[in-house]
Amino acid sequence: MSRRKPELQALDLTIWPTVAWTEFDAPARTRIKLRMQAIERYARGEPVKDIEHATGVNRRQLYRLLDRALELHHDGRIYGFRALIAHVRVAEYVRVRPVTVQGERGSRGAVGALSLLFERYPTLAGWLRLQLKQRRVKLDQRHTDGALHTRLRGLQALHTEFLQQCRQVGVTAADYPFNTAGHAIRSLSACVKAELLRSFGTAARAAGASHLKGLPRPDDEAGAPAASRPYQVVEFDGHKLDIRLKVVVSDPLGLKHEFEIERVWLLVIIDVCTRAVLGYHLVLAREYSRYDVIKTIEKALEPHPARIFSIPGLAYGTHDGYPSQRLPELAYVAWEWIKLDNAKA
Repeated sequence: MSRRKPELQALDLTIWPTVAWTEFDAPARTRIKLRMQAIERYARGEPVKDIEHATGVNRRQLYRLLDRALELHHDGRIYGFRALIAHVRVAEYVRVRPVTVQGERGSRGAVGALSLLFERYPTLAGWLRLQLKQRRVKLDQRHTDGALHTRLRGLQALHTEFLQQCRQVGVTAADYPFNTAGHAIRSLSACVKAELLRSFGTAARAAGASHLKGLPRPDDEAGAPAASRPYQVVEFDGHKLDIRLKVVVSDPLGLKHEFEIERVWLLVIIDVCTRAVLGYHLVLAREYSRYDVIKTIEKALEPHPARIFSIPGLAYGTHDGYPSQRLPELAYVAWEWIKLDNAKA
C-alpha cells in the first residue's frame, strides 16, 4: 500500500467515529491512543519512519490499521477509530481450508465449517431458512442482566432433521458435521440464534408474536440503510452505570430514611448520521422496562427547552444543545428507521 492509493490521499479524521474511553482500562487506552497518534501523524503527511519511532507502530501495522478503519460498519459509516480496538472483527470470518477435525472429542479445527457447508450445499441453507420461517424453533429470553441471554426451544428436533437433510444431499459419515462429537449442534444453535436476531421482526415472531405493526415490508428486511442524512436512521442504546447512589427522604416527623440505588440506566436515542443525541432518560432501577423505552422516545420527539444553569459561568456554547433547540422546526420530527439495543425491553 502507498500514499498514492485514492482513499489515503486525503483522510478526513474529523468524521471518523471515535471510541468510548470509559469502556477500557488504562493499558488499553494507552494502546489505542498510540494507534490514533500514528494515524493522525500519517494523515498530516509525516514520514512513516518518524511515525514508527514516535509511536512504536510499525509500517505493516499502520497500513493494516488504515485498511481496517476504512471498512464499512453495519451502521452505514466506516469503522474509523473503532477499528483500533484490539480483537474487534471488521469482516465476517470466511473459511477457505477444508475441514479437518482434531482433538479427542472431534471438535477442534471446525471453525467456519457450517458456513462452508451451507456454501457448498445451498439447499441446506434454504431448508433452514424455511424451518425458521415456519417457526419450527422458538426463542426464549432468559434474563436481561448484562448481555442478552436466549434459549432455543425445538433445537433437538431441528438438529435431527438437519442431519437427515445432510444425508439426502450426499454428506457422508466421514464429512462434517457427522465427524464431530456433537454433530455440529452447537454451531447450528449459534447460526439459528444469529438468524432469528437478525431483525426485530424475525426475533418477535420467534418469541411468539402473531401480529406485528409498523415493521418494514418483507423486501426491506435486509436491514436499515446506510445513514446518509439526518433523521434517516436512529439508534436506541441502554448504558448501564454501575454506581451506588443513596437517596435520603425526610418524613413529616423529621426523620430521615435512606434508600440505596444499586444501578442506573442511561437510555439515549442517537441520530446515526450526525451522532447527535435526540433525547435521553435516566432509570433508577436494576432493569429498564418498555415504559422507559417509550419515555425515551417521547423525550426524543418533544422539543427541548433551554435549561437555566445555577453554576456561574456555565452556559450553552455556540453549537451546543439539542437539534430541536437550534432548529425549532425539528420538534416532533420522526425518523425513518430505529435500531434497538437487542430489543431488551
